[in-house]
Amino acid sequence: MANEKEKTLKVVGMHCPSCVAAVELSITDIDGVDEAKANLDTGDVEVKYNADKVNDEDLIEAVEEAGFKVE
Repeated sequence: MANEKEKTLKVVGMHCPSCVAAVELSITDIDGVDEAKANLDTGDVEVKYNADKVNDEDLIEAVEEAGFKVE
């Protein structure tokens, strides 16, 4: 069975639906990420992933590649 985890990231700089889409797409492009749901109002991104394939650094790097910062 996969080592499924959930994590909430606090993302700074999301100002519009396009920002949300960019963050979600960048994170879900990682092999091992099942789901990423960003909330524009709170700046939170809920991520469901396989911890055997994905670590915190992978998630943070994906957010930064989309042009945003993680608090």
